[in-house]
Amino acid sequence: MKPNKYIEKLKQIDTLSDLIKQIKLIFENFEDDNYIPAIIEEGSFTIDHGEDLYVKLVLKHQTIEINETWLKDNMAIGLDEPTTITDEVNEAAFIHNIITYRKYKSRNLYQLNPLLISDQINEYEYTNSDYVNAFFNDEYSNLQGLPVLKSTNDIKLLVLKKVFNSYINDPESNIYPKFELVAEFEYRTHNNHFVDLKSESNKLTDAFLKVDKADNKIYILGSIKISLPNKEGKQNSRNIQVIDLGDFKARNHNPGHYNGDTIEGFICFKPEVLNVLKDFYYFYDLQMIDKNNLENSYLVDVLKDKVVFWEAEYNKLPTSIKDKIDKYNFVPQNTKSIISPAMSAMQLEVDWNWDQKLTPEYLLANLIRERAFNRAIDLGLSFIEPQNAADLKEFIIKIESLTNIRLERFNLNSEEVRQLINIRDGGSWDIPSADLKLLYLKYCYAIQMEYRK
Repeated sequence: MKPNKYIEKLKQIDTLSDLIKQIKLIFENFEDDNYIPAIIEEGSFTIDHGEDLYVKLVLKHQTIEINETWLKDNMAIGLDEPTTITDEVNEAAFIHNIITYRKYKSRNLYQLNPLLISDQINEYEYTNSDYVNAFFNDEYSNLQGLPVLKSTNDIKLLVLKKVFNSYINDPESNIYPKFELVAEFEYRTHNNHFVDLKSESNKLTDAFLKVDKADNKIYILGSIKISLPNKEGKQNSRNIQVIDLGDFKARNHNPGHYNGDTIEGFICFKPEVLNVLKDFYYFYDLQMIDKNNLENSYLVDVLKDKVVFWEAEYNKLPTSIKDKIDKYNFVPQNTKSIISPAMSAMQLEVDWNWDQKLTPEYLLANLIRERAFNRAIDLGLSFIEPQNAADLKEFIIKIESLTNIRLERFNLNSEEVRQLINIRDGGSWDIPSADLKLLYLKYCYAIQMEYRK
């Protein structure tokens, strides 16, 4: 951006109505999808020459008319202005500065107004001397999201648009609260290029301006209602196909679906997706668990020919994971046999005995998750079908360490037991994949039967 970009545009207008339009365009045409200016400072103004522009944002309740300018003193916090109460929703009408100050080690740091802080905003150590180091963590996994505030070489302070999501709602909707953004500005100049400039207050559409003229100096203060373009930012549909639960037909992805309601669907991935997911998650019965935060778990159905997520569960995944796995998305030919009997029993039939329909490896996983999950995680135990004998060897060693059930406890005359012992002890590994899978399933079944005793 060129120095004093916005002032240069203000110089080219000659009416107050065009001044209002130009201030609005600062926000409407701002090119960052996630941020808008919160504070703009441009130019230099002295008694004799120059001009400058200062712009800040406030959040105003929709019921409050703009009948004056500078609705809130710069950086002020508080609820000291008169309020109205709407009986229908008992909603108080206030005005808030978006940006306020916080004292920190004898410095004034810019911060998002504490009255606007939500549970999604978390602060971290202060790493700069200008503003509070806060991030908007809006993903289910609670990964550190985008910074709430940031600055550039051209803009004093930018604010993340997502912080307004719970405040700015359609006036015609039944969703509350109902606030709107107002840009408050001061433009000082020695150059009168306005043909309609008068030293008086000017009530205009969606704005209020106050003009002061003294000698060759002109001061214009204003409060102008602005729109917040693209309120949801980049929360767009992913380029994947969803199999709708209602008619089992493929449809586009719904990014706003999180609660498993009637618009539920299934998202299928090729089995190769496990090569990506296993680096980030442990797999147990019908769920995968975040390795970095065990409180984050997701329903998932790992089948022979596919890995299936409910749409609401997929939407909870971090964006970084979605970016890695979306290329494996596909629509199977048979869309009516999407999930396993156990998943269907748990989620659709509300069957308290759903676990009895689990396959052998997940019967064992379910049992371990109930009895010794923390120890299992300490061992890095995860239930993913071994791709080779080395994988199966590692799995057996972890199971034996966890359960103290060694292979020697079983029938040593059994060829399969001898083969498993041979794999565990590093013997011949030339085993066909079908035989390897069968050995894995039989081993899991035998261990869970013994572990239940």
